[in-house]
Amino acid sequence: MSDNELLTAKQAAAFLGITKPTLYAAIAAGRLPRAVYPTPRSPRWIKGDLIATLRSTQQSPTESNVARHQARMARLRAAAAHENDTAAD
Repeated sequence: MSDNELLTAKQAAAFLGITKPTLYAAIAAGRLPRAVYPTPRSPRWIKGDLIATLRSTQQSPTESNVARHQARMARLRAAAAHENDTAAD
């Protein structure tokens, strides 16, 4: 199997370890590359593109992930401070 291999939706989903509906949802959300159409009504995904996408998501956290983590930590600190305030009363 080469990185230039064309995969059907079923094969691409199996390769990624997800279901076909999850594959299409990830494509619609922009998390996976769109299909190529070697012939009409026959979407195919380039295996190398899927591998590259997987590798890019395994790198350091994105700024949005960091911001989400910081916001969650701030909420937890605020909740802990509120518990301490109400316990002192």
